[in-house]
Amino acid sequence: MNVQDQLAAFDGWLTSKIEEAHASRKDLAFRDLAPVAGAASTAWEYSLLTPGHAAPVGEGWSVYRLQGVWPEFLKANADAQPEPGERKTVFAGLAEAVFGQEPSPSR
Repeated sequence: MNVQDQLAAFDGWLTSKIEEAHASRKDLAFRDLAPVAGAASTAWEYSLLTPGHAAPVGEGWSVYRLQGVWPEFLKANADAQPEPGERKTVFAGLAEAVFGQEPSPSR
């Protein structure tokens, strides 16, 4: 798998996990798993946390504190929210926020 494919896979995976955490009103913790040659399983591990709780035990966890942040963000940016058919991925949202544009699908 090349780098572009790996980033696209991570983008889709992370976007779905953020949606899952947001829907269940939890924070999201995730980390990379050690690569396993020939494994078809996901390359990341995650855990949904009760808001404010510490990351799971172990190294390499990133925690997205979604609860207590999202409602205020959504209210402040209500006019900028995409229509239901125009949902953006995490990377697309970051690119727009940082660069003011959608990322180009270069391969």
